[in-house]
Amino acid sequence: MKITSTIIFSIVIFLLLLPTKVEAQFNAGKNYLGPTLGLSFLGSTPEYGINYERGIELQNFGTIGIGGLFRYWNYSESYFDGKWSYTNILIGAQGNYHFKTQSKFDPWLGIILAYDGGSVSWSGPYGNYASPTVGGFWTALQAGARYWISPTIAIRANFGLGTLSYEALDVGVDFKF
Repeated sequence: MKITSTIIFSIVIFLLLLPTKVEAQFNAGKNYLGPTLGLSFLGSTPEYGINYERGIELQNFGTIGIGGLFRYWNYSESYFDGKWSYTNILIGAQGNYHFKTQSKFDPWLGIILAYDGGSVSWSGPYGNYASPTVGGFWTALQAGARYWISPTIAIRANFGLGTLSYEALDVGVDFKF
């Protein structure tokens, strides 16, 4: 059976409009884990990842999420006499401030500190070249939101602007436990 984009879009709209009782979006003492799929704007390649956050309540400040993230992507650029290939693995920590709302939305602003370990290689008629590592330490600001479709499942989207010429739009699903 072939699943078309229209069917997928209809299912997503149905889930978003499905009435559910959602009492609180982001809670202190809870964990949030889920996969992400992103567009890194570097070579227009998909990026695969995992996000984790733990909710913490800070007195006189509000609710923050502290956690980690993992991202993987690779892409190549072809030229008339060869091809550059890039692979990146990003492992980092994130801290997000969650704004209080009385809806199914959980908006946040945050910061990411990470290490990007990658490799670059060249292949062409005049020889091959491989760099053992590229990348380095990486920081980014991010903004995002979750939309809760049930008390324990949320659709997630965030946009990040960072160093190393990296910007990304990520979408995913988070599970609260």
